[in-house]
Amino acid sequence: MKKLLKSFLPVSVWNILRAVKMYLRILKARMKIFMSIPLKRKNTKIRFEIHIAEHCNLNCASCNNFSCIAEPEFVSTEEFRRDFERLGELFGHECDRIHLLGGEPLLNPEINTLIKIARDNFPKGSINIFTNGILLSQKEADFWQACHDNNIGILISAYPIKIDTETIHSLADKFGVNVSWAWNQNAHERDTFHVAAINLAGDGDIVGNFAVCDRANTCVVLSHGRLFPCTFAPHVRHFNKRFNQNVAITDADSIDIYSDTDADKILQRLTEPIPACRYCVITTPSREFKWHRTSMDINEWL
Repeated sequence: MKKLLKSFLPVSVWNILRAVKMYLRILKARMKIFMSIPLKRKNTKIRFEIHIAEHCNLNCASCNNFSCIAEPEFVSTEEFRRDFERLGELFGHECDRIHLLGGEPLLNPEINTLIKIARDNFPKGSINIFTNGILLSQKEADFWQACHDNNIGILISAYPIKIDTETIHSLADKFGVNVSWAWNQNAHERDTFHVAAINLAGDGDIVGNFAVCDRANTCVVLSHGRLFPCTFAPHVRHFNKRFNQNVAITDADSIDIYSDTDADKILQRLTEPIPACRYCVITTPSREFKWHRTSMDINEWL
């Protein structure tokens, strides 16, 4: 329906409809606050993602993970093991969903080891490698075997790029690995994306932004022993370094998984706003753009 409407509605009308939709979402959030209703639904099981490589080989403009401006960096295998063991203990070794991503996760030379660590600590639940797919056709048999042995799926982001899908599906079939397209796509179908701009003044509506943010409590991130309710807070450090900015992230923006906590407290905390929400511009329609590679200009995020 969305594609159909966009195909014949004038751009000005489409933008008005988007603005009305956002206004209604904000109004709904305000009503929840007034009635003391949680802004986000509390999950019954943990779902999170982790960057096993911060940098990327595709470098999309306005990347919400800032991977296109991140310097080469891999997760420490020992830290990964330690954090997964801790979360496994906290959540009874069961998850709703875990995504190993980046950046581009296939850049990490230790990915086979990380796959096994992830599954050993979460034998119950969905675990996927979220990749742009560029390197998939070049991966050796031991990678595909590791995915099969540990019941790891592969999600390919549906950017409008060319990859060797024939070889990828051939290898997946040979080793019995499930490969699918992300974002409910069937191929390289998606060429329009949105970026939630950064408000460098840091004076935004914390509660309103959190309430209508599609990433909050959906894209929970594990980073260096801490859980963040969104992708912005743990990765904006790349933006700060590249452009000499000071988007301030503090301990209040995340949960220390080694603190005196338990599964229920963590799941509850992930439904609550964090101070970093003040840097986002969510309560107005996000900027829509056609996919392209970055020029590494700060204005892509502003």
